[in-house]
Amino acid sequence: MSDHNDQRPEPQRTPLKESRFEPYEVNRPIPIFVLAVAVALMAWGVYTLWSNSGPATESAALEEAPTVGMTGDRDVADGQGSLMTVGALLFESNCVTCHQANGSGISGAVPPLAGSRYVTGPAEAPVQILLHGISGVIAVAGNEYDGRMPRFGETLSDREIAAVVSYIRQQWGHDAGAVTPAFVSEQRGRFEVGRSPLGGGAEIEAVTGISARLTRTAATEASQ
Repeated sequence: MSDHNDQRPEPQRTPLKESRFEPYEVNRPIPIFVLAVAVALMAWGVYTLWSNSGPATESAALEEAPTVGMTGDRDVADGQGSLMTVGALLFESNCVTCHQANGSGISGAVPPLAGSRYVTGPAEAPVQILLHGISGVIAVAGNEYDGRMPRFGETLSDREIAAVVSYIRQQWGHDAGAVTPAFVSEQRGRFEVGRSPLGGGAEIEAVTGISARLTRTAATEASQ
């Protein structure tokens, strides 16, 4: 046979069909848990903004509290309770470290407030002491103290000082009268702003008439 007869035609190959696959995305809803967390965070944020929109300081609460005059009557209007509440807050934040929550002071260093004639006597004394502070010897409850108390006249308002004084004059068994912001304002006007601290018991006696002499017992102290 000739080579011509041995050559056979190659079979024809049919082309592959083009793929008709088209990509698509499955619709996946947001999980309920994720939605719940998002709603909770949103609610917390709204609550935080709302709760922070009210008065943020004790001074703001004090401005809204009614005031009372110099009276020892515990049956006066409910405003006295508000004044006592504010006075307690201010005492805790400004005075309790030295004078203690029970008014006992610190032995040998800070005079007590409980039973002190400077607290329960004429209201001028605690007001002037708070306004200007003390530097020098002072006799309280049978003991002498020679330290320095800072003044609060530049940091506390008349209302705030009235609240603190009213509070300490009716705590620890005391039954002295509360004071008004007007009374504090009057006392503030007796001396120039930023004057030096009161010179111990001697100057307090000159300003308020309370005797500077040393007394021996707390009972005698409280009765003067």
